[in-house]
Amino acid sequence: MAVRPSGESSAEVPAGIVLSLASYGLFTLMDTLIKILGGRYHVVQVMFFNGLFAFLAVAALAARRGRLHRALSPQWRLHLLRWSIGLPGGLAIFWCYPRMPLADVYAILFAAPLFMTALSQPLLGERVGWRRWSAVLFGFSGVVVMLRPGEAVLEATALAALFGALVHAVNMLLLRKMRGVDPPEVFAIWGNGLSVLATGVALPWVWIPPEPADLGLHALAGTFAGTGFMLLVTAYAKAPAAVLAPFQYAQMIYGLVIGLLLFGDRPDPLVLLGAGIVVASGLYIFRREAVRRLSAAAARPPSAR
Repeated sequence: MAVRPSGESSAEVPAGIVLSLASYGLFTLMDTLIKILGGRYHVVQVMFFNGLFAFLAVAALAARRGRLHRALSPQWRLHLLRWSIGLPGGLAIFWCYPRMPLADVYAILFAAPLFMTALSQPLLGERVGWRRWSAVLFGFSGVVVMLRPGEAVLEATALAALFGALVHAVNMLLLRKMRGVDPPEVFAIWGNGLSVLATGVALPWVWIPPEPADLGLHALAGTFAGTGFMLLVTAYAKAPAAVLAPFQYAQMIYGLVIGLLLFGDRPDPLVLLGAGIVVASGLYIFRREAVRRLSAAAARPPSAR
């Protein structure tokens, strides 16, 4: 995340957990609306409106907090890099939603922590021990189960979702590098604002006039995105990342329930099996990361803590 855990008292940890669960609920509602709208409009148009309304929601909050001027960030080059990497990944994920059950997309996106662990050594110079490498390899076996090589019907969309997971992992590593300089609203302002500009340029070639009701759904989706982002940032300010990270897997439950109730999606046994492998490896990686950080903190002299 863009904000370091603040080390608040343990009394705030339950609040952080509730906020994180609420944020992932809002993200799931956003994804549900993207799935509906993606069946009616081009993915570029869907991303344009989603970015526009998310930008407006976060910019209004930043203005209310007196932080809007902080958007003139000293690390603007890294914001540009993060956005340029993230845009194709976001388009790939949005493209998948109308074509796959939500839970299937989430299951593949859960590979992002595996990519983060694997890439943290070459990109950030962080040491990754044999235990976490073993967990990464085990987790990727679950990804192979979900991809089911040879089934062309699923292959294209599944690979697009996997590409989205890879891009998300790189983005999160960049956030780790950029943290501590900008307030969290700045990340959302840059990402959504630049996406609106880029997709707006291409909009005339794919434009379909939206129905008033669909425009309302676009506004809801963008508002859910902006609000969910800020709730998640607040959650990470109240509780350690090692505590909150596993709760992202609640999206699988949300996705299964919404997919069944709204779209009649039945859980795929192979996807559930692969997702279980990925989640288990991810949970182990989170645990090892927490142990590593505690060991590093204990090794520091008291004056450096």
